[in-house]
Amino acid sequence: MMFMNIFIKPTVIFILLSLFSSLSVAVDIPPGQAIAPPPGKSSIRFELNSVKLGEGFRNGESLNLGSELNVNTLGVQYSRSFMIRDRLAGFYINGAVGKALPGGSISSQENVSGITDSAAALVTWLHADKEKGRYVVLGGFVIFPTGDYDSDRTINFSQNRFSGGFQFGYHTRLAPRWDLMVTTDVMFSEKNEDYRLTHQVFEQDPLYSAQFSLMHDLDPSITVSGTYYRYLGGEGRLGGQWLENEITRNRYELVFAKRVQSGKYFVYLGKDADTQNGFIEDQRLSLRYQHYF
Repeated sequence: MMFMNIFIKPTVIFILLSLFSSLSVAVDIPPGQAIAPPPGKSSIRFELNSVKLGEGFRNGESLNLGSELNVNTLGVQYSRSFMIRDRLAGFYINGAVGKALPGGSISSQENVSGITDSAAALVTWLHADKEKGRYVVLGGFVIFPTGDYDSDRTINFSQNRFSGGFQFGYHTRLAPRWDLMVTTDVMFSEKNEDYRLTHQVFEQDPLYSAQFSLMHDLDPSITVSGTYYRYLGGEGRLGGQWLENEITRNRYELVFAKRVQSGKYFVYLGKDADTQNGFIEDQRLSLRYQHYF
């Protein structure tokens, strides 16, 4: 039994680390992002993110690994709104640098730092009624494999493949000072032809997600939000063999936002409620500033 555990444990950790990487590229939408901005406006956003991943799970069961993984990133995003004939549209591009610090039972894995994959999106508002506070937005996004990748390393900040998908969002005013935003998206990914350590072909099913955000204005300059996220799909195949690691994940997040004269400050605090496969997210803390011009 002792020898069996010696061989099983590294294999399980490898699968979990692989799944962590696929989860990290899910494209979430900040609360209130579906509200249509005036045309011709630009913004630049700086963000510092810290994510702490803890215990590993397989088919909903804890593996009692005693694992820890801390991931810190510093990112920047530029966005601009414009008109396409008589319809409002917008785009954004972003990128980041990061550092991953394994701990606990996976502390033997090396610390990793470098550039992450970058992303770009194009969106258009199908409906925008500022008076009633109702907005419908449709967008498409692409994730570019611009990050550091080494197939001889377990932890990487790049997927070594292109990904992309579509997002649909609906925002409505429920009552004075209360708003609701609902979004859904699907993400498709190309093959990774040289997958980490195995050097085999890795494929992944589409990943689906949905989020529900309730927003409340404490006063004209301060908003607090609560968001529930749901992720489904994304099962992987390695060398043509199913990994049986389908993503089923529920996450919650609170956001505090403060408007200032030419910008906005944000504090995000969240965690996973549960996960079926992979490391559970014990804590997510993000500090952001967005400047408008």
